[in-house]
Amino acid sequence: MSRTAFFFFAIVSAAPLFGQGASSAQDHAEKAVQFAQRGDLKSAETELRKAVEMSPNDPSLLTSLGGILGMEGDLQQANVYLSRAVQVSPADAVSRRNLAANQWQLGRLKDAHENLDRLLRVNPQDRVAIYLLGMVAEREKNYARSITLLESIPEIVQRQPEALVALASSYYHTSRAEEAQSLLKKLPGVPAKPQVIFMGGRVAMDARDYVLAEALFSVIRSTYLDTAAVESQIAFAQYRQGHTAVSEQTLVAAMSARHANREAYLLLCKVLAERGAYDGALRVANEAVEAFPDSDEALSTKASIEMKLNYFSQAVSSSQKAVRLHLCVETKRELAVAEWRAGARQQAMADFEQTLRQFPRDSQTRVEFGTLLLEDGSPETRGRAIELLKQAIVTDDSSVEARYQLANIELADGKFQPALEFLERAIKLEPNDSRLHFAISRVYRRLGRNSDADKEMASYQELKAAEHTAVQSDSALGTQHP
Repeated sequence: MSRTAFFFFAIVSAAPLFGQGASSAQDHAEKAVQFAQRGDLKSAETELRKAVEMSPNDPSLLTSLGGILGMEGDLQQANVYLSRAVQVSPADAVSRRNLAANQWQLGRLKDAHENLDRLLRVNPQDRVAIYLLGMVAEREKNYARSITLLESIPEIVQRQPEALVALASSYYHTSRAEEAQSLLKKLPGVPAKPQVIFMGGRVAMDARDYVLAEALFSVIRSTYLDTAAVESQIAFAQYRQGHTAVSEQTLVAAMSARHANREAYLLLCKVLAERGAYDGALRVANEAVEAFPDSDEALSTKASIEMKLNYFSQAVSSSQKAVRLHLCVETKRELAVAEWRAGARQQAMADFEQTLRQFPRDSQTRVEFGTLLLEDGSPETRGRAIELLKQAIVTDDSSVEARYQLANIELADGKFQPALEFLERAIKLEPNDSRLHFAISRVYRRLGRNSDADKEMASYQELKAAEHTAVQSDSALGTQHP
């Protein structure tokens, strides 16, 4: 049930209760109901405020005023009056139900949960409370309970698109993808408002169901008010499906029509960079920084492209600005890498060490720092690099890059068995990384395991051929950024 529909139901259902205060308060309350039925919420609010002034402890008036404020989107003020209604009449189900609905909308899930549990202890068949608690449980990530509650009221769920989305989300999170897909496919025919279909698309995106996500976003392409948000989501879904050239076309068209948000700019930068069109990517990054000057992400993207083009001094400047906007492990790490590439190695090492002190659990900084130190070649830096790479694995056992670098070190030292162990684990983590298959082929050859070496070399060649085909396909279909 939508927020507007729920609060309107509460106001109409409370109407017979009006009149417990002064007759003039009753008159204002009845006028408020008439205004609300006509959709004139501001006038309804005015009449209810007058009624509440005359009868400040009437729970039905307080509930109705809170309901009107909720319908107008003023959830904080709505909460004030709904809380007062519950304080005045703790046993009143309508007041408590409305309060719980408002708390859910505000994200005060614990409070909403407590109020709904209380309602259901008194009346386990309160179907609106069951509905609301099912929605709250999904937001709390208690997906199993959300399913139990929402499945128990199918007649409500089928009429409420928001409930279909919440139940689909819970299904996805409990490995019931087919049921989730079935629900989301119903949204365009319910009919659901564009913003609810957008929510459904986001649920599918989060579940990596990119085909369905693209289909849902496409349904509201011409009706959703935030065109830029829809276009960026469609492009991202296309990109995640591997349709990078189509994604690029979507993004360029959105920019040409001035329907692009920050995410669209940054995704286009990524798509262009992946196919090696760095000059075009940098033009888009510069546009993004100009359009969104307070975005550290735009500056970081610009810095990464400048690095690809060997514009190291410019990358340092962009990274410094990103750090000033948002001091975090990513911006600090990017700055240190840029400084290293620009030749300021002492400053880079100092910044890397500072970043590790500030963010001691970050494995990627250790990988980046260790990999760069290997370039130096001195025994001291090599020892520190090995230490950092091993620490990276301790911090994050899924680190493929740390294992790859350590395997190369062991291979260079003639320690083939340790190198093999690092690579075997890395391939289990990332079987489609062609570098790993090439490296392990070399190790097998050194160990005299020629048959295994041939198999791995064949895998390497297969993966490289697939990469080459993908690049050619993107180049053939790719568009030019205006």
